[in-house]
Amino acid sequence: MVNVTEKFKDAKEIINSLDFDAHWYRRVFHTFGASFLFYYILPDIDWINILKLWIPPLIVIFVIILELLRLTGKISSNHFFGLRMYEKKRIGSYVFFAVAILILLRFFPQQIAIPCILCATLGDPIIGEIRRNFSMKYVYLFGFLVCMFFFIITWFKSDVFLMILVSIIGGFGAIIGETKKFWWLDDDFMIQMIPAFLLLIIWFSIPYFGLAYPGEIIYQMPVVW
Repeated sequence: MVNVTEKFKDAKEIINSLDFDAHWYRRVFHTFGASFLFYYILPDIDWINILKLWIPPLIVIFVIILELLRLTGKISSNHFFGLRMYEKKRIGSYVFFAVAILILLRFFPQQIAIPCILCATLGDPIIGEIRRNFSMKYVYLFGFLVCMFFFIITWFKSDVFLMILVSIIGGFGAIIGETKKFWWLDDDFMIQMIPAFLLLIIWFSIPYFGLAYPGEIIYQMPVVW
């Protein structure tokens, strides 16, 4: 009986350890996504532009193929460390994460793409830690403020009214995308795309407000020959 109890304790410690490791693995994975903003720094050179055109979608296609192999049983889910239990039988959050970043980089101005990507890569882990340690009312409040901050620092060159409007709408969209859960659509996608589409409406409306578009905040590296 003692041996069974000891083995149970050992097994529980191993499971807790793996859960702890997976938790921080997911947090680091999210944060690493901010490195994709390097996309905007690459200089305007023909061969680099070709790489910028093809490498991001090829990476996403590769991820999607791996995911299809996993879901069809060709590759065991055990090889995908950090999967949550509910992701065993559905598309993993990393696929939604990658697809959203690709859409933002390719089809949205950087003034919209940058804060939305930061909401997913930095805001999401922060919100996740708040959720683990505090009640949901704090998740909504501090999550909104954190995401709002990313829009403020991206639009700080714009008119004050526009900066405030964008930060409120963007922060609201991001926190809705993060806290609204669907089995078939992951929050890693919604936390980026909901504020992006809301800000796109504002983006097209800027001339009607009689305001100027904000400048870019990440500049391409100069070409040195």
